Amino acid sequence: MSSAVTRLGDSSRHISRLAFGCEQLGGYEWGNIEPREVAAAVELAVAEGVTLFDTADCYGRGESELRLGRVLASQRERVSIATKFGVRFSGSGSVWYDSSPQWAQAALEGSLRRLGTERIDLLQMHYWDGVTPLEALFDTLENLRQRGKIRWYGTTNHVPEGINQAAYPGLVSVSLEYSLVERAHERAARALADAGLTFLAYGTLGQGILSGNYGAGVRFGSNDRRARPQYRNFQGERLARNSSIVEIVRSQARELGASPAQLAIAWVLHTLPGSVAIVGIKRPDQLRDALAGLHLQVPPAMLAALDEASRDAGCGARPAG
Repeated sequence: MSSAVTRLGDSSRHISRLAFGCEQLGGYEWGNIEPREVAAAVELAVAEGVTLFDTADCYGRGESELRLGRVLASQRERVSIATKFGVRFSGSGSVWYDSSPQWAQAALEGSLRRLGTERIDLLQMHYWDGVTPLEALFDTLENLRQRGKIRWYGTTNHVPEGINQAAYPGLVSVSLEYSLVERAHERAARALADAGLTFLAYGTLGQGILSGNYGAGVRFGSNDRRARPQYRNFQGERLARNSSIVEIVRSQARELGASPAQLAIAWVLHTLPGSVAIVGIKRPDQLRDALAGLHLQVPPAMLAALDEASRDAGCGARPAG
């Protein structure tokens, strides 16, 4: 099997180790986005062998799923679509998490409709609500799988600890933030892989800082969520630390004749064998750059140097979840 693909859990499905992150396709608070360019990047990704497209029902409040479904309609059998449920909005704009079996089923029907498909390849709990027993949710997801509504399921932003995996054959993946500027979940990622689950790394480029396009004095407009304090990669002391890491990545990438983004993606894939790097894409040129990272060969000494440079980025510093 090529190093550019991996198996989804212990299923028979093989997926590309580069996944197309579709949050930007929703066109909501990621700066200036032209939906036609994102759609063109999706089409290019299919042509270049990318087979996993990761979206969510809350991205653009459903717009990402609608647009993705339209673009992939003629290519549906060639790709795997991963979507998420569990982030809910009220009419007044408040947001809350709902992992209940009832909402999982209702949200799934909405996703199927927007995506224009009869079955979701990978349905993921976006965030745990802190109340719903995971066993109750997984029982429901397993039932949906047996009914042919979904092929497999997984979790995002939560590690399903203490779960009897043998009772849930459709559980194949866990997705957590992981990059050279965020390594808090590294131990969890390795443990998940040992347990037979596929690790889907999101935030591979640290919300863009590892692209090398943003300096320590970066400022974002009001239409870009990265201006908010919770997007800590671009705030205060963390931004200063990240900028130092980016300088090292830029220098090492130059030695390879690569871009910083390519090296950041390659580092994730080399460090966590069998993992998948989810990369948010706005334009075809970004997709081409990311694809080069998928195939970039990085010398062991350079991997070790990057490991050392990013070690204070939280490797094992806090529990996953």
